[in-house]
Amino acid sequence: MGVVIKNGRTRLRVAGGELLQERGRTTTAVPGAQIRSVEAGDGDLTVLLFDPGEPPMTIRHRNPQVLAAFAGEIRAIRPVHPYEGTRPPVRRETAGLWPGGAARVRDFVASAHPLLKAAAAYVVVGVPVVALIPVEPRGEAVSAWLAGGAGFALFALWAKLVGLRTRWIVRFRGVTVQVAPPDRVGGTADREADYRYRFRALDGRLYEHTSLWASHNGEIRYDPQDPSRVVVPTRILWLFADVAVLVGCGAPGSGLIGIWLDWAARVPDALL
Repeated sequence: MGVVIKNGRTRLRVAGGELLQERGRTTTAVPGAQIRSVEAGDGDLTVLLFDPGEPPMTIRHRNPQVLAAFAGEIRAIRPVHPYEGTRPPVRRETAGLWPGGAARVRDFVASAHPLLKAAAAYVVVGVPVVALIPVEPRGEAVSAWLAGGAGFALFALWAKLVGLRTRWIVRFRGVTVQVAPPDRVGGTADREADYRYRFRALDGRLYEHTSLWASHNGEIRYDPQDPSRVVVPTRILWLFADVAVLVGCGAPGSGLIGIWLDWAARVPDALL
């Protein structure tokens, strides 16, 4: 990792044996073999090139220590021994206006959390619907859309906290196994230790699962297609944690979603 010089929209850095100057969508790459010398001035550096058709590059920065470090990086990419053969030319590459942005959007969509994708879709689809569908009063449409967004967020939070997806998957295709008494791990003076379970799956491999809860019957249930999905049956989890999360997130979320559904039910009448 090296020094990066920033001057407005221009960025200069050394990477891959080249001096790179990025200005907007255009990148100028100067190979180390093309650099004749680096001359330090008063608050600037001048990079002279072997190619007579290429003008000198002037690099400015208010901090002389930064300039000195950057000059050292530039000198380090020059060949140690006299260069033989044709020197690689200076390259200039201009990125397309949209492909770079489209690639970033594609990478974001591929890597974003499913809840973030759902929130983005709710905004992109919901705003035009609220603005264009003539359900009166119009202010009620905005309120319903906002309530629906908050409701879906609370409901998703509730589902995440209680591991709803894992529970449903394990409930329908899970395998129940008996386990030895778990080890207590990770305890501190301010926090109780967790429970670490070891079990052998149908494929014969040994797996581990760490839970906040102790199994009340010496059994756990796991998904044979993905043994990392484990449910530990415990009365405490159901009686206390699940109920508390339901009251705090699940029930309010369902109520707010109901407001949105009431508005959505009147949309067909407004379109007829």
